[in-house]
Amino acid sequence: MRPRPWLRALLFGAASCLCLCTLPAPAAGADAPAATPSPDAVEKAQSLFKKGAALYESKRYALALEQFRASYAAVASPNSRLYIARCLADLGEHTEAYLEFEQVAAEAAARAATEPRYAQTEQTAQLERDEIARKIALVTVAVARPDAAISLSIAGKDVPRERWGKPFPVKPGKTEVVLRTKTTSIPQTLDLSAGEAKTVSLDPEEPGQAGAADGGPALLDEGPSLPEEAPSARAYLRPYAYAAGGVGVAGLAVFTVAGLMANSTYSDLAESCRGPCPIERKDDVDAGKAQQTIANVGVVVGAIGLVASTTLLVLSFTGGSAGEPPRSTASTQLLVGPGFAGLRGTF
Repeated sequence: MRPRPWLRALLFGAASCLCLCTLPAPAAGADAPAATPSPDAVEKAQSLFKKGAALYESKRYALALEQFRASYAAVASPNSRLYIARCLADLGEHTEAYLEFEQVAAEAAARAATEPRYAQTEQTAQLERDEIARKIALVTVAVARPDAAISLSIAGKDVPRERWGKPFPVKPGKTEVVLRTKTTSIPQTLDLSAGEAKTVSLDPEEPGQAGAADGGPALLDEGPSLPEEAPSARAYLRPYAYAAGGVGVAGLAVFTVAGLMANSTYSDLAESCRGPCPIERKDDVDAGKAQQTIANVGVVVGAIGLVASTTLLVLSFTGGSAGEPPRSTASTQLLVGPGFAGLRGTF
């Protein structure tokens, strides 16, 4: 456990001095090895650590975190990193603090092999990591045949492959685990409480992989995708259908206008002549006949255009797909003769 508050102030000064003492010091005399920091780097790291320690003691954890990180960047000391983890914990970033304590313990253990003074740092990091674990939940994902998977995410965070199969910290509550392959995703939804540790086994190559931990959802299998509908082989008829429809509408418009004009002309002649019209009104009679002829032609053209448009439009939608052999041949023929007009089609 971490020291009680009444002991913390008493021990903090001694701990800070110890951490400063364990920062690497420049070697005197012989040339330093490549991994040994320069005297300037050590001096900078110690100065930044002192500033961070003062800020930490005054509970200004965010500012202290900046100083400790800068100190660690100058000289990678496990003791600087230990205080980085402590700042994260005091700032409420418990999952990040857990990961940081793990890194401190691993780094201190590696250094303790040649620098025994870091053994105490390793033990302290492990104890404080375990204390943090009571406030969070831990998820361990065991991936069978991991080579078949391309990524693993827990609570929306990508998990490095080297951490697969190891406890990963998450906040208590609903947590989603997603294992992805090149072709699909295997999701798991867990409901975890503080201090709980859960192990989930996932196999990216097992058909119908289901949630094994809490009866979670099964592998999302969307099934084979439906092929896109092929366009009709007669789709090329649609532009002609639209054009014929336009001609039909125009013909009916001509019929309407010319018919109204012809009706007006004949009404005027009938009222003024009241019988056969005199020779001087011959031009008006001829104009009325011309208007009537134009109206008749307009209605015929309009009707033919609309019938042709409807026929072509129906054919364009009812034909087989582009890849199918034609079942029958359809054709249309315009027939015009003295006193009649029509459309003949074969299907």
